[in-house]
Amino acid sequence: MTTLIYDAAQKETFDADILPELEAFLGENHDLKTLAYEGQSLTDWSPQGEVWCWLGDEALYDLIPLAVKQGWTLGFLPHPEMTRSLRAFRVAEDLPDALEALSEETEPFATDLMYCNDSLVLGSVMIGHPNIMKPASLVDESLWCKLKNLLVMTANISKNCLLPFKCKTAKDTEISTAALGVTLVYRPGNSEFTKRVVGETEKDEPMLHAVILAPTSIVQVLHFLFTKVLPRYVQAKQTLPEYVGYVKTQSMDINGSDDIQYSVDGETLHADKVAVRVEADVLSVRNAKLPEKDTSKELKETVKIQRLPKGQAVKELINRRLPWIHHADQEEVRETFVTLKENAQTSESYLVLMILASLLGTVGLFANSAPVIIGAMILAPLMSPIISFSMGVLRQNSDLIVTSGKTLVAGVGVSLLFGTLLTLLIPLQVINSEIGARLSPNLLDLGVAILSGIAGAYASARHEVAKSLAGVAIAVALVPPLAVAAIGIGWWDWQVFWGAFLLFVTNLVGIVLAASATFLLLGFSAFHIAKKGLILSLGVAAVVSIPLVFAFGSLVQEQKVVYTLEGMKLEGVELRDVRIRSNDPLVISSRLLSDQALSVQEVDAVKAAIETRLNQSVQLEATTAVIR
Repeated sequence: MTTLIYDAAQKETFDADILPELEAFLGENHDLKTLAYEGQSLTDWSPQGEVWCWLGDEALYDLIPLAVKQGWTLGFLPHPEMTRSLRAFRVAEDLPDALEALSEETEPFATDLMYCNDSLVLGSVMIGHPNIMKPASLVDESLWCKLKNLLVMTANISKNCLLPFKCKTAKDTEISTAALGVTLVYRPGNSEFTKRVVGETEKDEPMLHAVILAPTSIVQVLHFLFTKVLPRYVQAKQTLPEYVGYVKTQSMDINGSDDIQYSVDGETLHADKVAVRVEADVLSVRNAKLPEKDTSKELKETVKIQRLPKGQAVKELINRRLPWIHHADQEEVRETFVTLKENAQTSESYLVLMILASLLGTVGLFANSAPVIIGAMILAPLMSPIISFSMGVLRQNSDLIVTSGKTLVAGVGVSLLFGTLLTLLIPLQVINSEIGARLSPNLLDLGVAILSGIAGAYASARHEVAKSLAGVAIAVALVPPLAVAAIGIGWWDWQVFWGAFLLFVTNLVGIVLAASATFLLLGFSAFHIAKKGLILSLGVAAVVSIPLVFAFGSLVQEQKVVYTLEGMKLEGVELRDVRIRSNDPLVISSRLLSDQALSVQEVDAVKAAIETRLNQSVQLEATTAVIR
């Protein structure tokens, strides 16, 4: 015998649509009883056989715990208001499919259930800021829903602050941190947030999955919001975001402030403590299409919280508005400072790499080979003592300044020495394009150095992005100008040496200034300590910028001349490939295209037209080409 409990509030729909199809499916000899449910107590009711339900979620929140207590076997028919339970038990959304599953001659399936403060949870438990955590719980995949929630969360960024949380797992692992919120689910697919972060599980285990959202800056919150709209970006990554912790356990007790605001399946509640647990194999169900139970191995607790705020950082972050970028705590400052102090030391490997990089860069310059020069950039370890020097300047640490300064001078010295020796051995003295490209530094080179200094300091402060230092080394290109300066010494050419060494000094000053400012913004020093070093760095940068400003002005003027003359047509003659060979006097190189050979008088006429256009005298180096 089977008893069908149906929603009394929708009796007309049940009588017209559900019952006839059910009777037709079961046939004439069916043994089915019906019971209208309108919230009455069924504690003393003892059904015979299985119990099938055509009920919404609200009714099932009451009946499922009763089914566990009474030992019923449940079957589910899809109801218009049955959303969370439909997803939790993987019930077919179409009535015929659900009935087909109920008719299969298989043993009932024992499933796990999750409880929060002794209340049944069909979806997720969200603890923390509701404007962040509630939209994260939604499983609606529609783009409009995501964009709407994105706007809501973005509007509340400035109001968010981390809250204190103390958690204890089933195996007594204690977690004390600060976070925007915690999401707990039985199956990661029950929440879009946990699904994106943890991924789908192939088999069910009597374990809950807890994801702790603990961004320490607005930039990280924006990243979280960005991945809310573009979840595939997160799914493509194999590791947790740095602001997320993950715990898999059978139960978790969570304490926060005196009054914790949390939600169970979207319903907002308040409590002094939140206790979440998973009970194994407590409910017998008939037509649930659930994943296979994993009984092949011992249940192991997983705790991944290495990157969450801890210790002193928790006290500094709670109940304070988030900064735009993460400010390092004392432990991070100590770790980074120790690393930079080690990098500031002069070692055998450092000198060997500098010598090899210098020799490789010099050969690449003579060979006019960009790939070889790039190899020298990656090989050179100069960025490490420069970043250490920047930290010393910021914190006014004389030991770090002296140590890194000696290492830097030693590296520059061996680079110039061995580059000069190799230049004396190579019988070439031609300024090719690679050498010439490093003889006229301007403000653009200072801009590259500043951006590279920011990247270098950030990569040094964030161990997870330290691998980007190779890219920083390529961008700022410290070794090639040193190699060109060594070539200038070997050739005894002051202009070559000065132009290349000015480029190196530009890179050095730009990196030190930008790296010091970046470390300051990241919280590695108080401003009153860093002020003197920053002012000094800014003053040196201003002095270095003087020749760079003039060089940049010349570059702008050259580009204006080229733009003015390129493609200029005069009585059948067209100017192509215009280049500036010299500024004082102005020497212009160009190809003159014509349909016939040009005479000297015609070339003079072109020169006169150029002088008229530019309103100044020029020297013209012309190559004529006849178009046929």
